[in-house]
Amino acid sequence: MDLPMKIFNHSSNPNQFAWNTIIRGFSISQNPQNALHIFIKMLRKTIEPESFTYAFVLKACAKMNAFQMGKSVHALVLKSGYASHLFVANTLIHIYASCAYLGSARKLFDELCEPNAVTWNALILGYVQNGFADEGLRMFHFMWSEGMRPDDVTVIGVILACAQKKELELGRWLHAYVDDNIAEFEMNLSVWTAFIDMYGKCEQMDLARQVFNNLRRKDIGVWNALIGGYVSNGCYREALDLFQDLELDGFDPDETTLVSTLSACRHIGDLKVGKKIHKYIEEQYCTFNSILGTALVDMYSKCGCISEARKVFDDTPKRDLMTWTSMINGLAVHGYAQDALGLFEEMLDTGLRPDGVTFVGVLCACSHAGLVDQGLHYFESLMNTYKISPTAEHYGCIIDLLSRSGRLGEAYEIICSMKVRPNPIIWRALLSACRVHSNVELAEAAIENLFKLESDQSADYILLSNIYASNGRWEDVDTIRRKMGEVALRKTPGLSFV
Repeated sequence: MDLPMKIFNHSSNPNQFAWNTIIRGFSISQNPQNALHIFIKMLRKTIEPESFTYAFVLKACAKMNAFQMGKSVHALVLKSGYASHLFVANTLIHIYASCAYLGSARKLFDELCEPNAVTWNALILGYVQNGFADEGLRMFHFMWSEGMRPDDVTVIGVILACAQKKELELGRWLHAYVDDNIAEFEMNLSVWTAFIDMYGKCEQMDLARQVFNNLRRKDIGVWNALIGGYVSNGCYREALDLFQDLELDGFDPDETTLVSTLSACRHIGDLKVGKKIHKYIEEQYCTFNSILGTALVDMYSKCGCISEARKVFDDTPKRDLMTWTSMINGLAVHGYAQDALGLFEEMLDTGLRPDGVTFVGVLCACSHAGLVDQGLHYFESLMNTYKISPTAEHYGCIIDLLSRSGRLGEAYEIICSMKVRPNPIIWRALLSACRVHSNVELAEAAIENLFKLESDQSADYILLSNIYASNGRWEDVDTIRRKMGEVALRKTPGLSFV
């Protein structure tokens, strides 16, 4: 925009068309705020904006999420009498919808006599992108009943809604519609990327792969959608195979590809591919950004290479909360409790505010090291200082910490006062500790609650039987064994993977 701006500035008396052109150019550029500066300059020169001027300025506001400025421009639109112009109205609906003021967007929509496809699309996408997929789908059905046929933007919006709601039936119907009107949609890879993503979210990877295979032309977004689908559905080997195919086809992986592939590596422990990606990132990116750094730290931690994870962490210049959290959790899981807690304190010194996931790592570190008082301090800090509601994972860590140290009474009191329903893992942590510390009374309370949640786990019966046996209560041992027979449970034989 430098050259057009120079020409504009050298114009002694630019006309309306020149003002509109320069405002429009900035509204679609990387610097949309300049469109607002030009617009204000235009008003100061008492040049009357027209409908297109307002539309371009509102588009710049939407791009910047400058809602208050958008409202001010809306007020000018109302005064000028351009609110009924469809081009302006569509832009107003877009800015209200994109800024999550869906009630205002719907009010503007309802005031229009003849909305066009752009109008419908702005509202449908507004609902879907703000998490109201049901409303988006209702608007689509309304649109269809009004005789308005979807274009590629409509299709993408509805597919996104289907992915959110896992509406496979509607998604497949829309796929059939697109196939029947293939000439309109064939060249728009964003449509096919959305279909692959939707099928992946609906756990239909065969259908996702079928769409992928039928495409004569692909871009990196299409590859990413399928790789991401495989990862989210637990098909990690397929994801890594597809990554190799991508390279063989001459595509350069982008950040999304690398993060998804590293996720696959960490799940199946494929350190070879992980290191290959690490090398590629060093060659292409020189330094790690927070996203790639976090993905590498997580991959190395899950693959057991904690020293490599720490090296990547130290080499990542700009770390966000996820980067710190991944490293803290990695250290905690591998038994480096003091290092994890030291890193947590170091993170706090940077001014970052921990979230619930960070505290899982911190409490896990305390549990591994038997730091009871310190763990209780962090647990209290979680609730009182940072106002985070504890999840089952947080409670599980603190119950495990207290149980390991023999403070079973305190552990049981915390379980009874939990704000979330205790899950089987929490009761089993207490039950296991009861065996170590020969606490029959709490073991019976734990097993009673376990049976309410799950009654088909032979290990629970065996554990209680062993507690009775260690306390010489042989009649109770026989009772447990008979009960196992009544519910047709058998002890799973031991086996070795070696």
